[in-house]
Amino acid sequence: MCHAYYSFYSSKIQKKNSCVVTIDSLGDDFNQCLWLNKKNKLINIIRNNECDLARIYKMITLILKMKPDEHEFKVMGLSAYSKKKYILDVYENVFKGILKFKGLKIVHKNRPKDLYEFLLKKTKPYRFDNISGAVQFYLEKTISELLKRINKKYKIRNFYFSGGVSMNVKMYKEIGNLKFVNFLSVPPSGSDESLSIGACYYLSKNTKTEPLTNIYIGKNLLENDKQINYNIISRFFPKRNFKIISNFTHKNLAQLLSKNEIIAVVRGREEFGARALGNRSIIANPSNYSAVKRINESIKNRDFWMPFALTILKKDHKKFIKNIKNFRCDFMTMTFDTRKENLDKIHAGCHPYDGTVRPQILEKESNPMYYSIIKEFNNLTKIPALLNTSLNLHGYPLASGLKNVVFTFKHSGLKFLYINDKFLVIKKYF
Repeated sequence: MCHAYYSFYSSKIQKKNSCVVTIDSLGDDFNQCLWLNKKNKLINIIRNNECDLARIYKMITLILKMKPDEHEFKVMGLSAYSKKKYILDVYENVFKGILKFKGLKIVHKNRPKDLYEFLLKKTKPYRFDNISGAVQFYLEKTISELLKRINKKYKIRNFYFSGGVSMNVKMYKEIGNLKFVNFLSVPPSGSDESLSIGACYYLSKNTKTEPLTNIYIGKNLLENDKQINYNIISRFFPKRNFKIISNFTHKNLAQLLSKNEIIAVVRGREEFGARALGNRSIIANPSNYSAVKRINESIKNRDFWMPFALTILKKDHKKFIKNIKNFRCDFMTMTFDTRKENLDKIHAGCHPYDGTVRPQILEKESNPMYYSIIKEFNNLTKIPALLNTSLNLHGYPLASGLKNVVFTFKHSGLKFLYINDKFLVIKKYF
């Protein structure tokens, strides 16, 4: 219920003839639910505890020697490297017969009592990339079939998603290609961390609510919302090791980016959820693919197959991204194909193998300062986008308050830190 209310009422667009789909691993014993919007009120039509899609994905994550409930996104990233003929082989021999449809419910078919041992044994003959490709294919095929059935029964063409499975950004490319799908809405961080927001929307269901215009609702750089000034910054960065430049403009920053410098950017409140969206980000020139290796080796230590993300200005994004149905993607929640003729200009922010992109399609009102930086970069390079990845060290959460930001900067291979759109900190010995 909280997932559904969060997904629908947080959206800037609330379609009349629509369905909310929530699928997750546990879900308080209801891991697949469907909700219809009737006169702007959500009516539950399906509650199901037999949908094992998320559990199967979780178990494959563990079988591939990654952390379940944490590294499913790595399996998703890896899946792009597999070939269709091998994917189909694994799908046919491992996943196909486990679940079936009973109307709109995804229920057990030949589900073994010990699902993990079954998957472990069945996947042994297959290579890791083909296993990941097959489980992703299985997820996409099943969700697509679910939407087809919803459309057939209720003539619905507009869909909202939440729950743990909604975090699988790759599946939306496949779903978006379904002819009957007119509208998709995916909220930022649809997993359990957002349940409290959904609960607030539910408790406010009889009053007028507002959507989430942005997700910058985390900690401020300083407690009690104090303003950052030169004296505060200089306490963290002694002159013998650091240079601090005040009043460093967005134009100045864009010039550094155009010279292929990699820069940490922090301002105001941190992003809530799983994505860095410009307030606690590492940014770089997306046409410079060497930035991927530099960020990985000196800062992030990410798995080599994992893509970085992209922030791109909404007014120019269709020159680079195939968004034919005009889906909103304010929070890096969906994946799209890119336009081959311009891929080289943004490829550092795309998947290295299949060229897809998980963008933050940025409107000025969402983050005016971040928008301004990209606009200045576009003026210099004719590229209205930046590579964007979260500001954190490997194994650490997103940098939060100023002390945490300073720790991250000092212990990373970053040379530049840009604070509150005013102060540039430079390491002297780099």
